[in-house]
This record gives sequence, structure tokens and C-alpha cells, in this order.
Amino acid sequence: MPCPTCGATDERTQILPGYWRCDAVVRVDELVSVPGGTAPQSAAGPAESKTCGAVYFQTGSGDEDDAALCRCGDPAVGECTECTRPVCADHSDLWLGWRVCDRDLANARLRARQAAVEEERRRAAEAAAAEAERERQRTTLLDLPPEDAAWLLYLQDGPRTDQEIRSAVHTLRGLTAEDFTAVCLHVLPHASEPETRRTGLTRLSGWAFEGADYHGRSWFLTRKGEWHRSGAYGATETDGRWKKVRFDDVEKRAVIDEMAWQKRVESGLS
Repeated sequence: MPCPTCGATDERTQILPGYWRCDAVVRVDELVSVPGGTAPQSAAGPAESKTCGAVYFQTGSGDEDDAALCRCGDPAVGECTECTRPVCADHSDLWLGWRVCDRDLANARLRARQAAVEEERRRAAEAAAAEAERERQRTTLLDLPPEDAAWLLYLQDGPRTDQEIRSAVHTLRGLTAEDFTAVCLHVLPHASEPETRRTGLTRLSGWAFEGADYHGRSWFLTRKGEWHRSGAYGATETDGRWKKVRFDDVEKRAVIDEMAWQKRVESGLS
């Protein structure tokens, strides 16, 4: 089909199915029709040339024309990016920025729904696995040596899991008061240097069991293995009153419970 503006047929570019742009270079006077079919004469010299640039839809019969029609017979507005068939606006739509025919669009939406279902199943499986792991940690205990249990609860070196704290408490509660003291005297020198506390005219050298979340109770274990108990956390040397106590199973359980509670708060578990 020749260009309706300049009549050229060879120099053109297809920009959409059925739509062409004329690229022929013609004289300007050939682009303007005049009455009587004559073109204006220029005495100044040859007429200026330019690219036609007309965009037109090719009509009529033929293979090229059939390819520019949708299956319904209407002029195509583009090609389906899946099947490359020409489609009209009624039988196509944009999908993720690409034009797709109604048939491939239905398949694409079906695949998207299937992918969403699979993703939901995957997330549900991950959530179930995480819950199973949490349940396992809640119902099982780690086999910790007493030294590791004391180190885990006493040192301020990072958060602990609920399983670690419960396992450490279970291990230390199984010790006698004397054994618990011996374990502490073995572990604490490796954890920190002894500190000094004053009680009356006496100075105590050892390790403190205290913290902001110790419920107003503090303990001090001297390097000789003697236990002293005091009041609120953060008291000054003049306010602090450390009293030597008989360290029995009740005192041992209190120290372990306070260490565990402090560690739970630090780990965000309480």
C-alpha cells in the first residue's frame, strides 16, 4: 500500500502491527496538494526536500494486512509478547508493563496465583518448623557441665536462649551448696578480677552477684569461699552492709534464680 501522503511504497518502517511510518525523502511541494493538480512553481531554485514521516494504517487484503488484524477482525494495537499474535484493545491488556493477549493473560494470572499459593505454603512450612524448634527448646535441656552453666549465667557476654538458661539452672540446682561454691571459685577467677567491698572495718575481696534486676538482693563470694549478703543494688561503700550468711541450699537456689532472672531480662526473654 503506498503512503497516502507522498505515494512512496519502498521506504517505510513498521512501528506497530499494521501501522507504518513513511521514511521516503521527497520535495516539500509534493507533500502539499493544490487545486487542479498542479504544484506551485518556485523561481528561487529547486524545492526543499524532507522526510515524509507520515504514519498510516495499511488497509486492504493480503498477508501483511491479515497479520495486522486481531482474531476478531479489528485493527491490532500491538503484538502479544507471549505468542506474538496481533491483538486489539478489547482482546489484550498490559501485564507487568507488557501487552498480552487475553488467553496468555489468563495463563499468566493462573501462574501468578499458583506461585502465590506455593509461597504461602513455603512460609507456612517455615513457620511450622520454627515453632517446632521453639517447642523442642522448651521441652529439652542441654547437657552442660557445672562450670559451663556457671559461666553462662554469670558472665555479661551477650544474650542467651531460653534453653541455655533453663539448662544452666537445672544443672546448678543439682549441686550441693558446697559444690556450687567450689564451682564458682573455679570459674570466677577466669571470668573477672576480684573486686573489693567494705563491710565495717573489714574489706572483702571476691566477686559480686548483683544486678539491676536482682530484686533488691545482692551476694558477695570471697576468695576464701565465704558468702555475704547485702541489700539494694548500687549502694555505696558507706551505705553497703554486707552480712556473712550460712550458705545453704536455700541461699544457693536464691542466687541461681536471681542470676537466671537477670540473664532473662538482658536477653529480652522476660
